[in-house]
Amino acid sequence: MNSLSDILKERIEQFEKNPQAYLKNKSTAYQKDWNFAVKCFQERINKDRKKAKQTDLPFIAVRQKLVALKEIDDLRWFYRECVKYAGTYPKGSKIRNTFSKCFFGALK
Repeated sequence: MNSLSDILKERIEQFEKNPQAYLKNKSTAYQKDWNFAVKCFQERINKDRKKAKQTDLPFIAVRQKLVALKEIDDLRWFYRECVKYAGTYPKGSKIRNTFSKCFFGALK
């Protein structure tokens, strides 16, 4: 197992060899991971929409809502908050809150 200092040293060496190639490769991989996170949101929202007998949202519609959250860690945090909210009930109601309600309410 590599230590953190070894990993950072390796990344710095890779960057120093060819900065443009390193940044291009990293940005492509990061964008793929970010898009995967958006896909997770899309699947969860469409699951709620199917229960309500609504049409599915396309990937690009969900992506446009999440464009302000640039970091993957921010997307993870927001996803976790939406999941937590989905398990709650509003006061005086027997109808459970949904993931979609949190998602669209927070991103108005």
